[in-house]
Amino acid sequence: MITVAYDLTSLAQSPFGGIAQVCLHTINQAVASDQLKAQGWYRRGKRSNLDSLGCRIHRVSRADRFIGPKPEILHALCHRIPTGRYKKLVYTLYDAWSLYPNRYQSVDFQKLIGKRMRKELNRADAIVCISNTTRENLLKLDIVDPAVCHVATMGVADPVKVAQAVTDPKIRRLDMRPFVLFVGRIETRKNLKHVVDALLPLRYLDLAIVGEPGYGYEEIAKASLSAFPSERLHLFTQVDSGDLDWLYRKAVALLQPSWEEGFGLPILEAMVRGCPVLTSNCSASAEVGGDAAVLVNPAEASESSLILQRLTDDPVYRETMSKAGMERTKYFSWRKYFEQLMTTYRSILN
Repeated sequence: MITVAYDLTSLAQSPFGGIAQVCLHTINQAVASDQLKAQGWYRRGKRSNLDSLGCRIHRVSRADRFIGPKPEILHALCHRIPTGRYKKLVYTLYDAWSLYPNRYQSVDFQKLIGKRMRKELNRADAIVCISNTTRENLLKLDIVDPAVCHVATMGVADPVKVAQAVTDPKIRRLDMRPFVLFVGRIETRKNLKHVVDALLPLRYLDLAIVGEPGYGYEEIAKASLSAFPSERLHLFTQVDSGDLDWLYRKAVALLQPSWEEGFGLPILEAMVRGCPVLTSNCSASAEVGGDAAVLVNPAEASESSLILQRLTDDPVYRETMSKAGMERTKYFSWRKYFEQLMTTYRSILN
């Protein structure tokens, strides 16, 4: 039986966010597997966020050194490999843009993180990319051996059959008006300007945003969000799973026109609940959405405006998009994702 230790730092810090969800579903699949023995570690955060996982949990030392019996595989799910020597190292790569000049991060951040990522990628016995797009972007840089680069596409959990009662009264108010949903960090690469420009002329639609501030937030807030009518704008930094489920089910559509995505988990979360999706015709968004999403040019907000208007006016079209999305999610599951991980583990142990 393979012994694997997983970095669960993002989940220890907060249960919200894409990487935290990857940590949660990975460790749940690992604990349930009869093919390996799982344990976890975290560098910072709350131990209480990890108490219900059903496996042994370590906290690394201040020197970022893993404490405890050395597993056969150390899987870095949260960007960092602890110092020290280990039998086999697996590194999950969520995106590659920190490795090349971009406009989505500060120059100092790119230098610091990019240098560290290159070092850790070259230490890894296997690199697990969360999409084919991320793998392709990494290989274009010619900094790692293609043979160590694997793909394990993320999954989506089946939602509860009946929507739970809304706990946040501010969210409950959205039941009074049709709205379009955006889910993700409010930062430059997410292209909030497109969202605002698409919805501004559609006065009968509100905009609900679920996300925390990220790089470029101040500029986005001043240049874009400030131009949107306050009575139509609903901002939520964090919502619990039941309220997010309700938002997906009630929204006219999910609009995610990102310039860059490593995967795009909200796309699947919306689709599995029957919410039509509009997303970018580039990066991993197009890979995940496929022909079940409406793929728009992220530079052309008018394209989204026309589709949103059609979704509002044409219930047959909306139903068609809803069914297509639900069918699409059958190709993505956390079980399949974990099977891909197991294939990677076996390949490096052999």
